[in-house]
Amino acid sequence: MFSILHISDLHRSAADPISNDELLASLTVDRERYTRADPAVRAPDAIVVSGDIIQGVELAGENSEDALANQYEVAEDFLVRLAQEFVQGDRSRVIVAPGNHDVAWNVARQAMEKVPAVEIPNPQHAFKVGSDLRWSWDERCFYRIVKPEVYERRLDAYWDFVHRFYKDVRGIPCVGRDHPFSLFQLFGGRIGLAVFNSCHGNDCYAFHGAIEPSAIAMAHQLMRRDYRFQLWVGVWHHSIQGAPYRTDYMDIDQVQNMVGYGFRLGLHGHQHRHQVVPMHVHLPDRETMAVVSAGSLCAGAKELPTGFFRQYNVIEIDDNLSSARVHVRQMETAHLFSGCHMTLAGGKTYVEISWSVESWPVVISESKVAPKVILDAERLLATDHAAEAAEMLATWLPGMSGYGRTLFLKACISANKWTLIVERISDPQSIDELVALVEAHDRLHSPTPALTALRDHGVRLGMQPSQQGELEKRIQVREVKVK
Repeated sequence: MFSILHISDLHRSAADPISNDELLASLTVDRERYTRADPAVRAPDAIVVSGDIIQGVELAGENSEDALANQYEVAEDFLVRLAQEFVQGDRSRVIVAPGNHDVAWNVARQAMEKVPAVEIPNPQHAFKVGSDLRWSWDERCFYRIVKPEVYERRLDAYWDFVHRFYKDVRGIPCVGRDHPFSLFQLFGGRIGLAVFNSCHGNDCYAFHGAIEPSAIAMAHQLMRRDYRFQLWVGVWHHSIQGAPYRTDYMDIDQVQNMVGYGFRLGLHGHQHRHQVVPMHVHLPDRETMAVVSAGSLCAGAKELPTGFFRQYNVIEIDDNLSSARVHVRQMETAHLFSGCHMTLAGGKTYVEISWSVESWPVVISESKVAPKVILDAERLLATDHAAEAAEMLATWLPGMSGYGRTLFLKACISANKWTLIVERISDPQSIDELVALVEAHDRLHSPTPALTALRDHGVRLGMQPSQQGELEKRIQVREVKVK
């Protein structure tokens, strides 16, 4: 099982503030609560932040650049400390997406000029996709983007934050302002996450959500060509439905494109409320994608929909990567999170979701794994990151033989990951694996399972009687001490 802490909309309301210390304390205490619940929820292995890192600055706001910098400083401090608390400081397991609040309105406005009244365009052309025209309801006039190079910098403050946050972090395939998407890998390379900017064309006058048209196809090409992900996850910010007179959501056609390109789970935010009674997007051949929205982690009371509180999700993905359980947590009392009892889920605090499975098998042969997983694990071992190598190899172990399994044992022993050996080598395939399994039980002060493993597998694997007898004597001495 793999667990994701899914948070969104971190923007802080000046009218209803919450500090980093309060947030971290609330999330940490809630983790202690749900990991002891019935059913117990797995502690998060990764963190997804689906947009709106900051509140942003209104048009004509004073010292807008300094204000943005200060807001990102607070957000960065929170995410650095959150990573330290929840994923051992491994920022490659923190996936961040931009949202509409991250768009610098004043930068966008600097790229525009007001259209004179005598040049009012035909509305049919003004509001088409890709138009350089914008309508201001406050001033009842059109603006035109005349400095596209300035307009493209409206997310620079966000990207500066991203590059600081991921500086010197290894294991992230693709992140940067020069790419139409970012790419992350989790669960030992079994899960791939493509992060899309759904603020294409979004600014101080245009509130819609949109992903750059080529981004999804380009992500598909890279993921299919260079990686062997078994589950493709899309992450973006905007919701895919909205009220009739609102325009701040994304065209569902873009999500259907993701389905057709192989994405099976979508994570977003923006709407400030959970949505997990799940929405499936169907294509004619019945391919499906489960789409999950997280509520807002930090929005103030006036920014939350009626009847909703600050929220976040914990998503437990099963080992075969074909279904998940989404737990919704909400801040209903003071600054304390607890389970959200959802009426549409029969009062439960979680919802089961699933999606169609790709045609390739879950267990992939070592010859296909080796070019990426084994070579990456070798590099990690060579740079004294044995624990990461062990975790990476562990998820692929059922499809490995020979060198891959030997490398797994080496990594586990170097990192003292004895519990991982016990979990993954339940049916040893060689004498070396059996000896490592016995050693792992011994290190974990479990002599009885060690003795059982020797007697169950020693003869089958051809262990010499003298070697088996010596090991049994050592274990029996340990067993007596334990008793």
